[in-house]
Amino acid sequence: MSTDATLIINDDGTYADASPAALDILGVSLTQLRAAEPGMFAADPTPPDEDAAFRTAWKASGSPDIAGETTIRRGDGAPIRVRFVVALRDDGRFLAVLDQVDPPRSESAPTKLFTLGEVLGAWRAAERRLESIPPDAPEWAALQSELHQLRDQYQQLFEARRGGPHRP
Repeated sequence: MSTDATLIINDDGTYADASPAALDILGVSLTQLRAAEPGMFAADPTPPDEDAAFRTAWKASGSPDIAGETTIRRGDGAPIRVRFVVALRDDGRFLAVLDQVDPPRSESAPTKLFTLGEVLGAWRAAERRLESIPPDAPEWAALQSELHQLRDQYQQLFEARRGGPHRP
């Protein structure tokens, strides 16, 4: 995941700032982004009461860094699939890192969501499974690929936690 496409999101879900790469993915200008309502890019918007309940529960759990993959709607309404990482910043706002999925998978695929601890646990479990499989076994290559993806996800979350190298 490139860390060039970054957004700063206010605590209330409004947008404060974005890199040019993020604006390109979203298909909007910075002025349009700052004027956008929270959730404007959601392909399947969450009802406000459910969104508020999620935010409350997330904050109560310490606002852990989250990452995943989802479908969004660009400013022109076109659906695209993106990977994302969201981390709480020291100032109480959120840093979001986006990466468009290429080639696009099904836009109707469900949202995937996970935390840093979940990624680390899955990574370690995959390493243990890999140690028990001979390199010439058919599932070895698939597990090796899974390990690379988990390592990348962990590094993305870690970089986002540190503030990432490309903050707007």
